[in-house]
Amino acid sequence: MTKNIFMSYSRRELGFVDDVVSKLEGEGYYVWLDYRVLIPGTPWKGQIDNGLNNSDTVLLVVSKASLASDYVELEWRHFLETNKRMILLIFEAVDLPKELEKYEWVDFRGSYKKGLKELFSQLKQPIQEEHPVPETGLKAPFIVWVAIGISVLTAVYSLAVIWTLFIPWILVPLPYRIYKRSFNFTQVQAVLLMLPVAVFFTFVLRESDQLISILGSSILWGLILFFILRSPAMQRWGKPEATMPKFANPYKLDNNTPSPVSFFVDCAVQDRNVAEDLIAALKKHGHVQADDIHSAQAVFALISRFKSDTEADPEKQVVFPVVVQTNENMARKLSKIQWIDFRPGVRKLDAIAMLLSNPAELLKALGMRPVSSQTVYSPIITTIFYFMVFLAVFTLGSSVEYFFGSGDSLLYLTDDIFGSIFIQLILHMVLFSILTFIMVRGVTRRDGWFSSFRSYIVGLVIVGIMLIWQVSLSGAAGVELESAGLEDTTSIASVLPFFIYFIGIFAMALAFFRNRRDIQRWFPARK
Repeated sequence: MTKNIFMSYSRRELGFVDDVVSKLEGEGYYVWLDYRVLIPGTPWKGQIDNGLNNSDTVLLVVSKASLASDYVELEWRHFLETNKRMILLIFEAVDLPKELEKYEWVDFRGSYKKGLKELFSQLKQPIQEEHPVPETGLKAPFIVWVAIGISVLTAVYSLAVIWTLFIPWILVPLPYRIYKRSFNFTQVQAVLLMLPVAVFFTFVLRESDQLISILGSSILWGLILFFILRSPAMQRWGKPEATMPKFANPYKLDNNTPSPVSFFVDCAVQDRNVAEDLIAALKKHGHVQADDIHSAQAVFALISRFKSDTEADPEKQVVFPVVVQTNENMARKLSKIQWIDFRPGVRKLDAIAMLLSNPAELLKALGMRPVSSQTVYSPIITTIFYFMVFLAVFTLGSSVEYFFGSGDSLLYLTDDIFGSIFIQLILHMVLFSILTFIMVRGVTRRDGWFSSFRSYIVGLVIVGIMLIWQVSLSGAAGVELESAGLEDTTSIASVLPFFIYFIGIFAMALAFFRNRRDIQRWFPARK
């Protein structure tokens, strides 16, 4: 009977792999899964080799991505050479290398429960396959087809708010992206929440009875799709970008006092707040801060856009690369070492301190699923990002709706007034777009004037002033139209963004207060 299992897979099937491993561990199997057992601060290649040598069975997740991966090929060829047992988990039907066609297989393309039952049976008792491994044919879980069908409906409803531009831009191609497993989960979830709000505002502007039906349907189908995309089946189906940011099942720590280790935190000045919290946690658990980097037994190298290398020597010291922010230029000597990922947020510093002298269980204790090269931010920075996007969508869209919706009335204005309003409206849209882009870029990249929290608050004030400017433009036009005996039926369009801004500022203030330490950690510290 199989006892030790090595999981060979591509990160593109992370959701599926994470769930399968959880089920296997629940049945008592030991599963070697890289992001659960690799030891931070230690070169990962040697650890993978040990994992392969100590396992008696490999589960190879078959997909286009896995068979195209050089690393995955090295793993399954290693098993071929050792004549150990291999079971193919068919996630996608693809052409297999001749060497793999003879092995046992389990088809997971349809019923997940049926696939698990068959897998557990084969792990207990090997079988002789009666049919060749499927290499062609399209199969997917039933829920995937349901999600595609509902996404078609939401795509149609999004056309009712085409003035927002952003909402149909995301929802119209969504059915195809669900099929390809490549939609952006966080982005789609945000847009599904925007959709009923946009339809409601459109109804207020146009007062169309037909929009009442669209409003109800968009809320219903949007919410259904919202929760379907969060279902376990869809989380197994999607690529990493199409799944929820998630922590793996955490390892429960014993309350043992760790052996003292001398440490040094190597960081850029801008990452000082993260370093201070890490140092405080390490000292709390009895570790000693070294006077210099070369005398430390363990070195934490904080990686961000401000720092990509360290003076520490991985050959003589235990070096923990700690990724605070994505840096494509990480030093080669660090890229070969298993690192700790703080991009989704600085968490579980006590776990790091308690396991510093015995880091074998550290990744499992941190419970972080890998996010590879995805652009990942902490929850509060993600909130800032989508608040700015949400505001920009409705501000620019409302300006377009106001101009074209009131076009006939505005033509009755004098040439001077019409020209002034038109030019100011265009100027407002351009300046607002530029300001929003620079603010979002500054916050997410931690670069430029808006990489300072105080500057970001100033930027929000400027945004409010620009929204008041937008309201004043429609107000000036309304006064002129009223004096001419005409009614400006869409003037409310310019008021809606300010309403969203007003409500959003209060919500953001609450979020900032609750996540104030994460804010301090993310925005660069002053030199």
